[in-house]
Amino acid sequence: MHPELLRRLEEVFGPDRGREVARFLEEGRPETYVRVNTLRADPEDVVRSLEGAGVVLGETPLDYAFVVEDSPGPVGSCLEHVAGHVYVQDLASMVPAEVLGPEPPGPVIDACAAPGSKTTQLAQLMGGEGVVLAVEKDPGRAGALVHNVVRMGCVNVLVHVGDARGLPVGAPFVLLDPPCSGEGTFHRDPHARSTWTPAKTERFSRVQASLLRALLERLPVGGRLVYSTCTLSPVENELVLNEVLDERFRVVPSAPGWLGEAAVPGLTEWRGRSLRDDLSNAFRIDPTVFRTDGFFVALIERVA
Repeated sequence: MHPELLRRLEEVFGPDRGREVARFLEEGRPETYVRVNTLRADPEDVVRSLEGAGVVLGETPLDYAFVVEDSPGPVGSCLEHVAGHVYVQDLASMVPAEVLGPEPPGPVIDACAAPGSKTTQLAQLMGGEGVVLAVEKDPGRAGALVHNVVRMGCVNVLVHVGDARGLPVGAPFVLLDPPCSGEGTFHRDPHARSTWTPAKTERFSRVQASLLRALLERLPVGGRLVYSTCTLSPVENELVLNEVLDERFRVVPSAPGWLGEAAVPGLTEWRGRSLRDDLSNAFRIDPTVFRTDGFFVALIERVA
């Protein structure tokens, strides 16, 4: 692991815990989780069906999410997946949509939507009602997004191929999970881990700030925006929020209680630089607790 990344992990989590996270991202094997699509199936029925195929599932704190304890093959190849009854999705990846808590009729904007895990979860949390606008800039990735929306039967999703910064209007619920360096998924991607550089995180942070700034300008008073990344260092998280947010916005407490010690409060100071006090209401997900990906999540409300 790059020495600077290790240093950042130790600063974020503390020396001992930071080294434990680093080891997990280098050598650990994350669990496989599935989300049951309650728009099409009942969780108990899906569990029975998968168990009949030899897939052993364990419960999680979310009643529609399960950990795969044993399986004769990839769950993504099973009939239940093809039929849109389940989505293979990391447990930490389910947290941003849970935190946003969209309510019908919405609308909801998923600003960087492909391949569709969070889009289809948002549609599910809306009970198939209202409107979820899924925005994806890359036409190729948009194809995968459409495939998953159709597979999961999300009739309340509209897909827009374009840059979210160009949207003419906003919405009361926005999820921004922008492109990032993916530090929290390095246990799945050794190449990304080996090619990580500080300069790469700086490049991502500029895109992230641009997207966040554009979406916040269109967020109505009282609206909520979740900013999330699957990366862990402050450059793409607290520093982006500190740069973009002004007195019209506040970061509010949002860590689900079930995360327990996996939820690590955001930083209000980094390397001698003071940051916004309300950044302590943001949180990271320590990937070692539930053997997941690492995530950063912040719930932002517009107050003026």
